[in-house]
Amino acid sequence: MTTSRKRVYITGGSSGIGLGLAQFYVRAGSDVVLIARDEIKLDAAVSLCGNLRVDAGQLVAAESVDVTAYDLLADKVTGIVERNGPPDLLILSAGVVCCRTFLDTSAREFNTLVESNFAGSREVARAILPGMLQRRSGQIAFVSSLSGLVGVYGYTAYSASKFAVNGFVQALRQELSGSGVSVHLVCPAEVDTPMIRAEAGTVLPQPRFLKDLIGTLEPSQAAKKIAAGIEKGKAVIIPGFRAGIVACIARLSPGLFAKGTEILLRYRFG
Repeated sequence: MTTSRKRVYITGGSSGIGLGLAQFYVRAGSDVVLIARDEIKLDAAVSLCGNLRVDAGQLVAAESVDVTAYDLLADKVTGIVERNGPPDLLILSAGVVCCRTFLDTSAREFNTLVESNFAGSREVARAILPGMLQRRSGQIAFVSSLSGLVGVYGYTAYSASKFAVNGFVQALRQELSGSGVSVHLVCPAEVDTPMIRAEAGTVLPQPRFLKDLIGTLEPSQAAKKIAAGIEKGKAVIIPGFRAGIVACIARLSPGLFAKGTEILLRYRFG
């Protein structure tokens, strides 16, 4: 697969799926701007990606930004664009995870997931979109989750935050029809990222069982499939064969899917 020279902004670009996508696009010859909070991780990510350049003139830059600091975000993004040039592709991959049942999740924890996984991406898009509309070109990819299409035991807060991304993207796509700007929804199943490895010690057995049935992708695998979907202009991108089957069954026969999941959990856990 070849990718023409483009400028790609990636939030959550210092690790996980975001870093996997950054590496992919650098190898493809694109200019890449990594956006995340942790400056130490950003520096490491830029060093890693810089070694993958195929052209000495390629831009690989880091910008430290908290996407949930809404009052500062517009000015921050304006500065990023002034320093690095406007993006052709914006990938919104910043997010957090929490595996707890609803009654074990505090209101603050619930709101933190919604702010990080939905509102942060929403506000970065708000800051970038006007420039794309003015140029009548651009792509915005929101990284949601298979849990944003299918509810999963123990992920009431996480699924709610990702379902919000799903509904938002569907509505935004209609608003942007004919504008020259496309919007893409990315819904991977589990990807082997530092966030998921950190969660491993606290993940509940029920979701672990369900996720093992679907399987885990490596970041490089997920990045390749995501990038291919974006290049093809796909509205919804679901990396992973089994994840795609699960999403299809849940969409075509939601009642059967819900009943089947309940039976699996009862059979395994009583």
